[in-house]
Amino acid sequence: MNVGIHPKQRLPATILLVNTFLLAFLLSLFGIFTRPLGSLSMFWPVNAILLGLMLRKPGYATPVGWAAIYLGMIAADLTTGEGWPLALWLNACNMALIATGYAVMLLLPQSQRRMGKPQAILYMFTACLLGAAVSATLSVLRNDSLFNNTVINAWISWFSEQFSTNLLILPVLLAAPRLKQLLRLQFYWPWRACLPLLALLFSLVFSVYIGGPGAIAFPIPALLWCAVRYHLFTVTLLALITGVTEIVSISANLMMYEPLSSRGAFMDSLMSARLGIAMLVMGPLILSSSIAVNRKLLRRLEHSANHDFLTGAMARSAFTRKAREMLEYKHQSKEAVSLLLIDIDHFKLINDTHGHVIGDHVLSAFSHILRRELRQDQLFGRLGGEEFAIMMPRALGAQALAMGEYLRRRVENADLNPTGKDPLRITISMGVASLAMNEVKSLEQLMNMADIALYRAKSQGRNRVESFNVVSGNSLTHVIFK
Repeated sequence: MNVGIHPKQRLPATILLVNTFLLAFLLSLFGIFTRPLGSLSMFWPVNAILLGLMLRKPGYATPVGWAAIYLGMIAADLTTGEGWPLALWLNACNMALIATGYAVMLLLPQSQRRMGKPQAILYMFTACLLGAAVSATLSVLRNDSLFNNTVINAWISWFSEQFSTNLLILPVLLAAPRLKQLLRLQFYWPWRACLPLLALLFSLVFSVYIGGPGAIAFPIPALLWCAVRYHLFTVTLLALITGVTEIVSISANLMMYEPLSSRGAFMDSLMSARLGIAMLVMGPLILSSSIAVNRKLLRRLEHSANHDFLTGAMARSAFTRKAREMLEYKHQSKEAVSLLLIDIDHFKLINDTHGHVIGDHVLSAFSHILRRELRQDQLFGRLGGEEFAIMMPRALGAQALAMGEYLRRRVENADLNPTGKDPLRITISMGVASLAMNEVKSLEQLMNMADIALYRAKSQGRNRVESFNVVSGNSLTHVIFK
């Protein structure tokens, strides 16, 4: 059966074609204009960037996307005066590198291609190694692509440039945060956090000034320090800056230990240095990746220790600790604070009637409703069983009472039956206790006040919100919570 496609549905494919073509064209022009006349490029970032794009955005890795990249590269060569045969061949070599690297990285699960594990670094290393080897082998099969070099020198020159460039650029692209995460980043570095970066910059300047073959290793201790202190993406950026700086310095003959009398000697030293630089930055990348895994594991362990596994609410011990910290801050800043104690009405009856599996689902769904309505600075914890608590900073009694009534209505109107058959609804009773801006009480006193209000709500028929401040005779103005 033939299915008609609306013209508007072809727009994404058209955009994909245009985007990939222009990106390949512009990147190729950059590489062409920065290479010496009559020679291969000393730094060709095109392949690494396009490979990173394919891995980060699998939607581009379609036959149309691959064809657009190849055509964009050819168009750049033809624009700068290259002949058709050589343009087709050299760019076929570039495409072979991208395809080989892409095939190797596909062996990794997609969730691990973001350099989050040391295993991913090794896969990336293999992808760069095999891709550069395949590309270099294809490049020497034509005599007019040797640029007056021997086959061995041409192969090593192509291989070393592609291997080192990909190994420096690809980690940055794979470890980069998504655009939404970048927009949410807040850049605040105290001076102590800048010390590893300053050490790296100093070591780079020192390596250029001292020179010699061993100078390429001068920045490694500082780069290792950065790997310990900074996040993986930052380390990949610093490794890229370090590698490019040293490659440019070597190319400009600033780090050579003696004057070079021949172009061949210069190229041999440059190729050796490029390979050495690429291998040296692997250590900091693997270290940073290992530390990132440990940090993620520690965050998971901390979350598991501080949160209830069923409801996602804070465990009683964690809630008590955070609530005490909030009260201490309140006493210093002279701000109001409110505590809400919540109890699910007749929860035992739900377990007896529907079973504990449904009861667990009710607890989880109830917690999800409340967590979705609370701000990030408001604490939500499970004290035990069907008892929960909310700590609201900068909330007066009237605001807390209105918030409690709003949450009560949200829970009362929610259908919590996971089967979707007969509606299953619950109600909650809530006790509210508030401390004014200049009022000082301990957490135990505040919880006792809220517990008195909760008992009052239960004794008056449940499914209601009561405030201790009202019980003690204080008057509250009615507030409509939005």
